[in-house]
Amino acid sequence: MPEFCTCGTKLVEDSRFCHRCGRPTSEEFIEATPAAPPPAPPTIQDAVQVKIAQLPVNFSNPIAIRVALLVSVAIIPIEMMPFLNLLLFVWWLGAGWCAVLLYRRLTGSGLSIRAGARLGSITGILTFLGLAIVLTIGIVAAGNEFVSQLEKQNPDVSKVVRDPTVLFTAIMLFMALLFALVVAICAAGGALGARFAARGKR
Repeated sequence: MPEFCTCGTKLVEDSRFCHRCGRPTSEEFIEATPAAPPPAPPTIQDAVQVKIAQLPVNFSNPIAIRVALLVSVAIIPIEMMPFLNLLLFVWWLGAGWCAVLLYRRLTGSGLSIRAGARLGSITGILTFLGLAIVLTIGIVAAGNEFVSQLEKQNPDVSKVVRDPTVLFTAIMLFMALLFALVVAICAAGGALGARFAARGKR
């Protein structure tokens, strides 16, 4: 056993380690020291999660679809409530924003402004579909009462209702306008959410 450690400290007799730096005093002890166990390989679930997080945000990304569906289902009851439905534009903007935040929380990865807008637009498409289904069910359930109320408010509506071609054109125009509004506003909310999330990360 050497008298001095490599750090220059005089070693105590029969000591295994230097009392100053903690270095082993003999080569035998260094060889006997077990090596640190290798890090555990990543599990299949972790690998799948990482792979999904790296997917582009589109309809082939299962997490993006799940997030968009969850947010769109959550917002539909709010859109149907009296007084709250006056703030439709705010709820659509918030839907896109919330979708980005939820996606980031689930995947642990942030989104670019463009990817945030894409996620917002997916949310907008699903929100529009849900809204269209709810409106259709409401109109069918109301039946003739809905049409008679419209005719009382505006007598010209009766001409539209009685002409199938005009009625179909009016419905298609209304649905196209509603689709464009919902998707555009949700996409704007997604882009804003991604931008502010990126700012907070810095």
